[in-house]
Amino acid sequence: MAGRQNRVPYYLQVKHSIIENIKNQRWKPGEKIPSENQLMQQHQVSRSTIRQAISQLAQEGILETKRGKSTTVKKKPSDHVKNPGVIQTEKGSEFSVHLIRTVHGKKMEFAKKMLGLTEEQAVYMYERLRLADGIPIAIQQLFIPEHIVEALTDEDLLVFDFHSHLEEIGVIASYSKDYVSASLANTYEADFLGVVAGDPLVDLTRITLGIDQSPLEYCRTKYLPSYFDFTVETRG
Repeated sequence: MAGRQNRVPYYLQVKHSIIENIKNQRWKPGEKIPSENQLMQQHQVSRSTIRQAISQLAQEGILETKRGKSTTVKKKPSDHVKNPGVIQTEKGSEFSVHLIRTVHGKKMEFAKKMLGLTEEQAVYMYERLRLADGIPIAIQQLFIPEHIVEALTDEDLLVFDFHSHLEEIGVIASYSKDYVSASLANTYEADFLGVVAGDPLVDLTRITLGIDQSPLEYCRTKYLPSYFDFTVETRG
């Protein structure tokens, strides 16, 4: 295959090539990828190398393989499948977002650390007020790498469920992890949420990774407790 002098194992080179095709939406969720023979010819490697790359991607939830059928790009599972037994909801019937401010720069060190960015790479922070039926229920900070921002429009930043919206604009997520804790509103947050400084808030932090395991989004949202439900179901 191209780059035979590359010390990266051949199966990893094939794997990365498949990931790039999915990221670029050449192969979309639910669609078939080329056959083993086609991939062997394209990359000039053995069948076992192709199978090793596909097997690893299937284990990571990126591809779906079934005996006797073509390998496909895995469709995005439902929230219930991704987080079995965990349900989080915001109370209300009509939801909207107000963009408070946008910050762009290289000095947001903690966010850059969470996103795996270098000192020279910039990050965007979008601060948004989340509303339910016109009432502020949460204040949210979205930290996004510059290369992801290039794919966004002003309208994208006003989508209430930005996390789910990523796939619709071609940014495919493979994994996210949420952390729930409690915090106290500072004066700035209290003014936007209509509460008193020191009132309790539900603090939800999320890290989202792409199909190549690179961070796509670091998000921190602080909710009014009365508008946020978090349910965990366990079965014996």
